[in-house]
Amino acid sequence: MTVRSGAKLVPVLVAVLAATRPRRSHRRRPRRNGGRVPLDYRTPGGKFAASKPEYGLGRTPAQVTAKYFELAVRLDRTPSPDGYNGQVFRHVTFADLYYDKSLPHLAATWHALDTGKPVPTSSGAAFPSDNYIASRLHVICNDSDWPEDVGTYRRDVAIDRIRRPCAFWPPEPIEPPVKITDRGPSNVLIVQNLRDPATPLAGARKLREAFGERARMVTVDQGGHLAYLFKDDECANDLATEFLVRGTRHDFAC
Repeated sequence: MTVRSGAKLVPVLVAVLAATRPRRSHRRRPRRNGGRVPLDYRTPGGKFAASKPEYGLGRTPAQVTAKYFELAVRLDRTPSPDGYNGQVFRHVTFADLYYDKSLPHLAATWHALDTGKPVPTSSGAAFPSDNYIASRLHVICNDSDWPEDVGTYRRDVAIDRIRRPCAFWPPEPIEPPVKITDRGPSNVLIVQNLRDPATPLAGARKLREAFGERARMVTVDQGGHLAYLFKDDECANDLATEFLVRGTRHDFAC
């Protein structure tokens, strides 16, 4: 079976199929694996914000990272007149990191919040819609068997400022998580952006290690959440297409 992924859950399905039905697989291309992205690896484009002194966010990626935490703490204490508190600021930052084309707007938003100016509007909604949040929770809360003790999430919020509403999610898992192993045919290609905020490089490296000699991985020097055919990197697109058409693959950095 040949698989071309287009959304982040598809690689999960591909990995599960490769692990549970190894002898019934053909060419599989899980694009990415999940995990948390270190903020200092991707604050508004890291190099992008640091290279744009007009935003005043810092001259190095480390300084931009420090500005992120400074703004988050400040907005936790005192929301902006636009309605940005610390939670909204964190979520908007995460959402705008999905696509490199959003980096100028994100940097302008940070600059406005830092200087007390009105936050610039965008072509989309100014704040995340309920539908967007609900769809994310549908994915996250159904993905694993989350703790149902609210105190667990209160402690997590205090530690890493991430709120998990899955304590109230009604369905229970119908089967245990699938363990990814190196048992099976060598027919997997992983294509991974270096600066993916949703499914970061660290997760792809763990997936590559778990598959062992079953897999190869192509890393792509670009940001955003989507890789194959969603971006203009000819190197990655050509290597993935070559794998899907002819089955040839190898570890490579584009």
